[in-house]
Amino acid sequence: MGLQLGTTGAGIQLARTLTSDGRLVARVGASYFAYDRVFRVKAGEGKLNITPDLVMGIALASVKWHPFKRNQLFLTGGAGYTWRPDVKANVIAEGNVKFGGLQISQENVGVVNASLRWNSVLGYAGLGYGRSTPIRRLGFAVELGCYYLGSPKVDLQYTGFLETTTIDEQIPVIQRNMENYRFLPSLQFLLTYGLFRK
Repeated sequence: MGLQLGTTGAGIQLARTLTSDGRLVARVGASYFAYDRVFRVKAGEGKLNITPDLVMGIALASVKWHPFKRNQLFLTGGAGYTWRPDVKANVIAEGNVKFGGLQISQENVGVVNASLRWNSVLGYAGLGYGRSTPIRRLGFAVELGCYYLGSPKVDLQYTGFLETTTIDEQIPVIQRNMENYRFLPSLQFLLTYGLFRK
């Protein structure tokens, strides 16, 4: 069993060796991260209050391969699932705000809800150093990997002055510009404990 902490949050793993020499390991795990703290951006005399809605929950099944018998370097690949494959943000004004010399009242700014949504099923590949099933009771591992998310879809909903603009025509352009944001890097630190020993 392992406890992990990294860029995709905190999580837990279960692993089992598939071969007698311990070079092939199957594992399953899940990690979770959430952030929704409001931050404020000054815009003229007023402010824009931006509330992110970021929840990153990933369940992953993968296989690790140690190519060298006496070296703890490993390669890994697998597939994952996320039940919240999106990033959302809510924007509202506080006081009169100014955009490029144009001053807009708080009421006319309205509300903006924006989101990027990826696929729920993810691919994963990575490399690292350490063992998921330690030789002794305790072990440590570090892993650098990357999730493949697919191209994001852009959704923008709004009220207020944006309704008088042609921003809807720009959404396909924004989505094309976001096509390369298909990958999520991951750095994980893992503390393992051997449950069963002969």
